[in-house]
Order: sequence, then C-alpha cells, then structure tokens
Amino acid sequence: MAIGPVCVDTLQRLRGVELHPRLSAEVPSEPVPPGWIMTAADLAQPESAPLSSLLARFATAKRRAASAALLLRCGWASGFAIASYLTCERVPQLDEYTLYFSERSLLHTLWIREARFYGRAGDALACADDWAGSVQEGDTSANASAATAVGSLRRQLLESLLRMFEPLVQAQHRWSGFSRHALWSMAVSSWAAQLTGIARQLGDAGRGIEEAHALLAQDPEIARAAPQLYEIRIGDSARTFQRMAACCLYFKSPGRRFCASCPVLPAAERLERNERWLRQIAQGPSLSRPVGSG
Repeated sequence: MAIGPVCVDTLQRLRGVELHPRLSAEVPSEPVPPGWIMTAADLAQPESAPLSSLLARFATAKRRAASAALLLRCGWASGFAIASYLTCERVPQLDEYTLYFSERSLLHTLWIREARFYGRAGDALACADDWAGSVQEGDTSANASAATAVGSLRRQLLESLLRMFEPLVQAQHRWSGFSRHALWSMAVSSWAAQLTGIARQLGDAGRGIEEAHALLAQDPEIARAAPQLYEIRIGDSARTFQRMAACCLYFKSPGRRFCASCPVLPAAERLERNERWLRQIAQGPSLSRPVGSG
C-alpha cells in the first residue's frame, strides 16, 4: 500500500533532522547490500530465519545477551515516531514496516509501508486519508488547550511505541528467558537516546530529558525500565548520558567489558568514561554516531 499524504509531508519535514536509522517510504525493488531484512512478523519468530541468523551474528552463546543486543538495536526504530512528535506534533502508528540491518548487524533503515497519524485538530492534513484521529485538547485558555494536547500526544506516542515493541519483548522473553524488565530496559534506553539526541539537534536539549521523563513515567513497567539521564558539559561540548536500569550482558562475551551506561559500573568510573568520550567527540564527528545504528 502506498503511503498517504500525512506520511509524505512528515518525511519531508524530517529531512533536516539527522536520524538513525534512516527512513524510507518503501522497500526498494533493487537488491540491497548484504544484511538482514525483517518485517514485524519476522521479529516475533526468533527460532526462524532471518531473525535466527541475526541473533547468531551477535557473537555470543548466551541467548539473554543476544536478546538484549536485539532490543537495543530495534529500539532505535523509535526515531521516526519520536522525531514526528517533536517536530510536527504528529504521532505515527506503524501498521506495516520493515527493518534493514546492515552486514555489521546494526539497524540501518526503517522502511515505512503503511502508517496512520494522530495529531492536533488544527493540523493542515487532519482530514487526509492516513489521518487516524485528533487528540483531545482543552476548551479553556490557549495555554491550557496546548498543554492538554501535548499530554494527549505524549500518551499517544507511548501507546504507539508499546504497540510496536510489546510483541518483540514478549517473543524474546519466551526465547531467551531474559526478564521483561531487562528487555524493556534495552528498548527504553534507545527510546530515551532518540528523545534526547533529536531534541538536542532541534536546539533544546533540556526538552529531550523532560520529554523522556514525562513519556516513560506514564506506564509502571516502562517507568521501572527507564534509564537515569544526566548531562555532562565540557567547554562547548555537551551530551546526555545514561545509567541503564539493567545490564545488557555485553561483558559476557570474550574480550568485552562493561558498557559506560551499565548499572553495575561504579559511578566514578562511569563519569570518567563519559567525560573521556565527550572529549573525543569534541575532536571530531566520527565518534558521534549512536551505538546500535549503522
């Protein structure tokens, strides 16, 4: 099915935002580079190809670590919904999509096959074919109306993300035995990274942290899985860092160590590694790409 006018307009307005993964309106007919292409149905079947092949690529014999790696990567697919919310006051509900993972097993592209959008009643495209509905707005002052609309849109954003990720979390929980809390911690960490990273690009880093706190607090299970967020500034360079709510088990593989965001890591060592990374970022853009995207 061809995408509708709201989706076309939203993608057009997001062109000025550097997003990971990349966005595309349809799966191309020509061959793509080596990697893995998966639909939502594929992502719910860890015992079958192509997902079984991707999980094996994570170079770990432990299913829990492979599940964690997958959720961290898939979590970056939230970028489309989050960027639409932050820039256009629209929330997409992806009815059909495909993910492309690069040969390095990193999430590269989100192909949007079919999407419907929620937004404010005054949106210029509110009557388009792919408009799902307008969110509730207050009927008193303009400020109260705007606040109600933001709250309603934020709730819609969370519902959209839960609808997309719940089947994946459930499937990986059954396959690996890793707790739902740990798996949600992986996905939610990537959501938070998208919120803070995109908001920083838009010139309001503080909004990213505020939106992450407000969004993730709306559901008890998600709130427990939410990372702690904090900003570090060195000179003119600043970034938002995390202390995750659960360990991804990356250190379980040979030659690997604890991530800088790991809750097991002592606070002093985490901050020292954060600051060292930030100094490296200030020296060049090559290290600024988020983990889990490709």
